[in-house]
Amino acid sequence: MRSLSTTVPFGFDFEVPRFLAAYRTLGCVSAQFYRNTSNAPSPTEALRIIGRAGMHFDSIHGVFGPDIDPSSADASHRGDCLRIYETEAKLARDLGVRHIVVHPSANRADFTFYDRAEARRLQAERWPHLDDFMKRLADIGDRAGAVFLMENVPHYSPLGHDPAELARHILAVNRPTVRMCFDTGHAHVTGDVVATLGAAAKAIDYLHIHDNDAKADDHRMPGDGTIDWVRFGAALEKTGLSVPCMLEVFYPVPEVEALAQDGRSSIIARACALR
Repeated sequence: MRSLSTTVPFGFDFEVPRFLAAYRTLGCVSAQFYRNTSNAPSPTEALRIIGRAGMHFDSIHGVFGPDIDPSSADASHRGDCLRIYETEAKLARDLGVRHIVVHPSANRADFTFYDRAEARRLQAERWPHLDDFMKRLADIGDRAGAVFLMENVPHYSPLGHDPAELARHILAVNRPTVRMCFDTGHAHVTGDVVATLGAAAKAIDYLHIHDNDAKADDHRMPGDGTIDWVRFGAALEKTGLSVPCMLEVFYPVPEVEALAQDGRSSIIARACALR
């Protein structure tokens, strides 16, 4: 059965216990561990905080950035990335989870979008490198007992914009330790979120749920953008996926508390086809 989850931002300007309580009110029962790497809690402390909230971790968001590029043509750099994610697998194990979200390519430092034509050219060059990376990542997953979730991303990265295409490459790896995190907000910016959900469904093990205006990746709460959540929820129900639906939203906590009081949970439940 699908369940509702939230990101939990450790080491940022959030009062984490209050943040978790607000999302608990919205119906979240679990969380994805996300941290500021320069100000992160120990696994023991993170587990204490999530436990006090009456929740548990279901995954971690692996590190990403302009200097971490699994699709790089430089084999040495891809090796460095593999070592990074092997370390992330240890962190996941310490937090009691197996699933680790991975961005398939580096983002621009300022998160500006590539020109679409340039992005198409870069993709053609980079797919063989990402395919190689994912096969080697699967080996790490076997050794570490981890599942790596490749996430579709907007055009601020050179590869991974088309969820259906990303899913095809993941399925070609044909290993249970490499699967997909489908991000609704990213898919809405790059195409038809409902169509690509259906096309990618066989590869999906996790969902990032957030809204936008189909132009900016600004991580709004469902209902605050232009995604048709009734249509999306119906498509999600049709896929039969039984995975966490993680609200990847970073609103100020008072705003989340107000939304919970105003009945936003019903929109979210419909969006995620929750029974």
